[in-house]
Amino acid sequence: MNKFFIFLILAIVACSPKVVTFTHSDVKRASEKFPGSTKQTLIAGKDIFTNSCGNCHPYKEPSTKTEAQWKIIVPKMVVAVNKKQNIEVINSKKEVLLLAYLVTMSTAPKK
Repeated sequence: MNKFFIFLILAIVACSPKVVTFTHSDVKRASEKFPGSTKQTLIAGKDIFTNSCGNCHPYKEPSTKTEAQWKIIVPKMVVAVNKKQNIEVINSKKEVLLLAYLVTMSTAPKK
């Protein structure tokens, strides 16, 4: 039983998006491509990513795609999720927040 509990915790942690703390450098990169971006808008974009994208497929780390790829993928996925749910789950404002988060973090320096 104890081993099962440990395995379960490890599986949850491994499948969850990693915790991200945004730096001044992240905000600067975001605001260069998405004027007006702040730490709060990056947090909002990450929240949309965490709460929406993983409902249909496993999470992809932002660094797994390029800026150009995210700019193609995100609009298609927004249309797909809204169509699947028959309501506007992600509106245009949320789409921009999501895209800003993904593009910004896709260009973050590797740690």
